Amino acid sequence: MKNQLQKAFTLIELLVVIAIIGVLVGLLLPAVQQAREAARRSSCKNNLKQIGIGLHSFESSNRVLPSGYLYMSGTKYDAQASDIAGEDDAANHLGFAWGLKILPVMEQTGLYDAFELDVPCFMPANKAARETSVATYLCPSDTYSANMLVARDSGGASPTPSYYAGSSYCANWGPAEGQASNPQPAQSQWVNLDATPGPESIESNQNYDPCQGVFYRNSEIKFRDITDGLSKTLAIGERHNGPIEDENGDLITSGAGHLIFENAWAAACRDEGEPDDDHGHMVLFDTEFAPNRARQSTDPGVNYGPDRGVVAPHLGTSNFTLCDGSVLTITDSIDIDVYRALSSRGRGEVISKF
Repeated sequence: MKNQLQKAFTLIELLVVIAIIGVLVGLLLPAVQQAREAARRSSCKNNLKQIGIGLHSFESSNRVLPSGYLYMSGTKYDAQASDIAGEDDAANHLGFAWGLKILPVMEQTGLYDAFELDVPCFMPANKAARETSVATYLCPSDTYSANMLVARDSGGASPTPSYYAGSSYCANWGPAEGQASNPQPAQSQWVNLDATPGPESIESNQNYDPCQGVFYRNSEIKFRDITDGLSKTLAIGERHNGPIEDENGDLITSGAGHLIFENAWAAACRDEGEPDDDHGHMVLFDTEFAPNRARQSTDPGVNYGPDRGVVAPHLGTSNFTLCDGSVLTITDSIDIDVYRALSSRGRGEVISKF
């Protein structure tokens, strides 16, 4: 009986097959990753669409858009303010932001009701609520904000931090370009995005007029005030809480004496140690720089970091909600003048395309 030889692959054939499989995986993996990122982008756009619907529902019910954030005086918390901060007016800074105000129209009434709205957001009574993540405020591509609490502290030798749930989105404060001789706003209330409009603000910074966007401290903007058109005015943009590269390719993780990345949804305020220090950039963005252009100023008189602008977790693009509720994707290469025009509500710029 003849011996039957069993057929098998040679070592060379096996190596060739493995090499082919490796090449196929190398070709398919980027496509799979792109498909996943496309799904994440789509989910992000859906979040922004839901936020846009929430803003419209709020405006329809209240005949005004929510304030960027509240900084009020004369609340019944005043008596407790001096006990905590040593300043009668300081702790009247409630801090509650637009993201909190629209919770009831976004099917988050339970979370909204958990807040004590007659005391500042940084108070212990609001700790559990302000540290609660809201899925609609988190872009799936933003892997940082979903898993972190944004720390805000009063600085100094013994800071007393308050923590806030992170958010991937912020509201449009407006353009922040200065004059040619002073290209950056020099006043801290503007770079912190905690200014209010008016003649005093204009005179104090070389005729620079802040708050030309839709949201700012104690804002009460109605749709009729957006004379540039709802479909050509930004409402909400993206900003993640993770490290990014600056203009030199260096990684920015902190600066300006505090955490750079502190984007939250509940409020724009610090803590019991410094309750009168409101930081609008926690919930607002400006358009001094194009999207995703991080910048660390070396001028000691200018406290401007990348946390004032739009920094999206998507490569080369950022998503925005327009005031008409639609969602717009803007590339990083957008003309800066067009970008600033999109962020102003009533300066009369003519925008042909973007």
